[in-house]
Amino acid sequence: MPSPAELKEQGLNLYRAEKYAEAVEKFAAAAQAFAAAGDQASAAEMRNNQCVTHLAEKQWEAALAAVDGTPEIFHALGNKLREAQALANLAASHEGLGRSVEAAEFYLQAIELFGELGEKENRAACFKALSGLQLKSGQQLQALASMHSGLNLAADLSAKEKTLKAMLDRALKMMQK
Repeated sequence: MPSPAELKEQGLNLYRAEKYAEAVEKFAAAAQAFAAAGDQASAAEMRNNQCVTHLAEKQWEAALAAVDGTPEIFHALGNKLREAQALANLAASHEGLGRSVEAAEFYLQAIELFGELGEKENRAACFKALSGLQLKSGQQLQALASMHSGLNLAADLSAKEKTLKAMLDRALKMMQK
């Protein structure tokens, strides 16, 4: 019988190989094994890995079921980074299900925690996702501000993102006048 750490590694290898169904099985087995060993943090991490795998396959309900409750576990353990990551996964799951209000709330919580931790790239990704939600819900100005924040935090911008950032910089300067 493989150890919980071996199951985790097998799951990660399967995920990288885009064998998502098999990866989910390994992450689920690892979660159970870590929980049985009393390692709640690692068990919750494996549930987040299941969530990310389900998100890759657009299996929104399964993603939500996997991640549900993990932010609270990480909060109770004082692990803010994993809590923020779990909140972002929770947001993405709700977004996939079309639950924009819930998704936006969880993205905002993740943005705040990532900010406290100095996690610029993760925070930038959440701002960009939030911007998309805001745009869809008719909150154009908020969407522009969120996208601008995300682009300002990102270290490596694509050519398209650089152009968008320059345009947003100009537009926001004009609005301040």
